[in-house]
Amino acid sequence: MDIHDILNHRSSEILELFYNMEKIDENIDNYANTHEQALANGSFLGNKDVCKLLQISPRTLQDYRDKRLIAFYKLEGKVLYKMSDIFKMLENNYFDAWKQKR
Repeated sequence: MDIHDILNHRSSEILELFYNMEKIDENIDNYANTHEQALANGSFLGNKDVCKLLQISPRTLQDYRDKRLIAFYKLEGKVLYKMSDIFKMLENNYFDAWKQKR
């Protein structure tokens, strides 16, 4: 392609760009669907994922483990969490502001 060539919507370069953008969009959709299905099937998350999900520091997550607030698996130094266990921990620590104290 020469500097004097003008690109338009029918140019091979533009068509290739749009094709690649569609492929990227498909890949993102496939990843999102796979990731969502994996979480629904009880997949496991690592420390970084749990910290990001709960918006806590790694040290706070360590405290949760030490205090037995969150269930976890430990395989040769690798700590894993089931998504369902994280939801369970959150449910067990839910306090309804509108209920009266007893």
